[in-house]
Amino acid sequence: MKKSLFVAAMFAAAALATTPSFSADMPAAAAAPEIKPICFFLPLLPDCIAAFKAHHDAEVADGKMKMPTMAAIPAPTLPALPKCEAAPEGSGHMLDCK
Repeated sequence: MKKSLFVAAMFAAAALATTPSFSADMPAAAAAPEIKPICFFLPLLPDCIAAFKAHHDAEVADGKMKMPTMAAIPAPTLPALPKCEAAPEGSGHMLDCK
């Protein structure tokens, strides 16, 4: 029962993603060629491979699929390490950190 519900949910999600209401939000969707819904379930069909390649080539030509340069990616910063000193004798702990 759970498997059939999962499969039905996957088909419904795929069907919703290909409806015109969702794809109308994308402004450059008209530039790329249309991909048939069967291609999302059987992507290795020869027509589907050609459609995906054409779609990819159209997006690369539009400049949407640019990779960021290394200069554009900021280096991660680490938090400052605490500064510790030896605790006074008899305080019950070894270090005082600030």
